Amino acid sequence: MEKHAFNKPAEKWLLIEREDTHNYTAAENIPDEYLQLIMPYAGAYFYRDDDCDMLTQHIKVGEFSIFGHDIFARQYFILRPYTSQHILALHYMHDDTIHAMIDHMGPFRLSEKEVNLFSLHADFHTAALDVGQRITSFHINVKPAMLPALVAKFPALQPLTLESTEHLNGPVNKQPYQINFVGSLLLSKLLSCRYVGMQAECYLYRCCVDLYQNFAIQYAQSLQEPAHLPDSQIALMHRVLEYIKTHIPERFTSKELAVRFNIPEVLLRTAFEQVFATPADDFILQQRMMTAYDLLLQTRSSLNSIAYRTGYRNRLALTVEFEKYYGYDPIAIRNAQ
Repeated sequence: MEKHAFNKPAEKWLLIEREDTHNYTAAENIPDEYLQLIMPYAGAYFYRDDDCDMLTQHIKVGEFSIFGHDIFARQYFILRPYTSQHILALHYMHDDTIHAMIDHMGPFRLSEKEVNLFSLHADFHTAALDVGQRITSFHINVKPAMLPALVAKFPALQPLTLESTEHLNGPVNKQPYQINFVGSLLLSKLLSCRYVGMQAECYLYRCCVDLYQNFAIQYAQSLQEPAHLPDSQIALMHRVLEYIKTHIPERFTSKELAVRFNIPEVLLRTAFEQVFATPADDFILQQRMMTAYDLLLQTRSSLNSIAYRTGYRNRLALTVEFEKYYGYDPIAIRNAQ
């Protein structure tokens, strides 16, 4: 790393949780190369000086605060992430690797394509960025006090309550997890969301829930004796996942998938969840619901037609599942402004 021996490096704040949503940067004050990165429903904060560019995107949906950071270093400088209150931050590192210093813990490596859940209190932390370094990171925050209500609605989040975070200032998980295929798919859907208003809030809220659930299952797995799957089974699970993605109009369950792939149902269930931190039936539902949502808002197709194209017998069956998954009637979402 190229450090400056004689000049003290500049220090820059990075607010990783904030309430001043009325102070977003006007679009005309954001350079075009950054403006094109901003999601339509996000507010943005942009800062530029001789040391760096910093773009922060922010969206509040229900209990979650979504933040994305794109940072480019013109000079070697010290980034000082800060939150004014205790938060849980589900953090995804997209590009590059940085070495952070977490207050009361010490050094922590944030590597590309890794995910961590941080319990962060109102302290400053630090990370050094080298000349020419560009990082892209993304995190979803929730206040710990809101976690019990979330678990009540989404029981798959229960593993996140196994360890108290009241005095923990650092990662909840002992080792970083690789962003698995399902997590990467959800991130892509979230970051490419072009919806606004209630249509965006509903869609993004469910993405946040599913990302937290994906992490919760990885966390639960880490507390158990590790299961070592042979490469042949891992490859087979990727084939199963690809089949699900490309056969949305067909009606099938994980039990029927096991028959199609000529493997025991219990093996398909356990291996799929081990590889992707998502039960196979949950992934089937997730893909059908996301497809239905996009068809609902991007086409003028009838509900019966959308039901047929997403593996449901009729509009009633689709509506029942849609309401359970998103919490809203599909027609209400279509008509929302």
